[in-house]
Amino acid sequence: MTAVQPETSVSVPPASLGLTFKQAVGRRRSTRYYKAWQPVEREKIQKILEAARLQSCHGNAVQVRKAVVVHREKTDPDTFAELVDALYNQPQAAQAPVHIYWTIDLSGWDHLRDNLTELIDAGALTSSYGWSEQFIDEIVLKTPDFNVMAGERRFAEWLSAIETGLAMGSALLAAQDEGLGTQLLTGKRQKIADLLGVPDTATVAQIQLLGYSAEGTEAGGQRPRPDFEDLYFDGQWGTPLPRDPAVVAELIEAGMIQEPAPLPYRRREVRALAAMLGLPD
Repeated sequence: MTAVQPETSVSVPPASLGLTFKQAVGRRRSTRYYKAWQPVEREKIQKILEAARLQSCHGNAVQVRKAVVVHREKTDPDTFAELVDALYNQPQAAQAPVHIYWTIDLSGWDHLRDNLTELIDAGALTSSYGWSEQFIDEIVLKTPDFNVMAGERRFAEWLSAIETGLAMGSALLAAQDEGLGTQLLTGKRQKIADLLGVPDTATVAQIQLLGYSAEGTEAGGQRPRPDFEDLYFDGQWGTPLPRDPAVVAELIEAGMIQEPAPLPYRRREVRALAAMLGLPD
């Protein structure tokens, strides 16, 4: 169900919040309620994609991670409706003014040699570490751990997914820094590929929604996560890495660790959002 535009005038969107890194991490939420009537500025979309483009990538093979940007207002309504259907008709997909369809394009590894020689020319890969065009041709391109296309396809797909995930992570934080709501969704990948003309070399990964959030900044509080000691180990698997309370206090002060969900007002906020957007309570 699509959102109904309110009769009141829309205020001018805020400029970039200029958050610190820790604040951007701490404030990030998966936004599920968007102001469908408020468009996203083109320059903000570009900044988000620039952040993704600059993220680290194995062999500098940035061509592996590509994306299609879809603006609801610029897309044929029937096509956009089909895309929303491919996203399992999740209400936020219909609300968000912009979708970014992230893909993993294995043909990007075809540029590995050129990308590595560019790094040599840029002074990032140096002869003091043994780098040369001869080393690239005789060692790197023939070694699966360096050139993933020289080994099992499964490893190439796995590493490519990691590299694309790094770009998406930067895009999420950049969206937060620009004062936007954002979320990653899954969908019917083949249907999306057909609708957007994605080539056979590429696989649709995750879909990033962009828009101005209809929720409050806190969105009910920071999402739950497993305990630190259950995730990270000290020297050997299963030995918990101690969590320093002083560091936790520092991160709370910096805005990275925030009040956990659900905050006391959350149920009232969700009911109000449902009423505003014409959704079931």
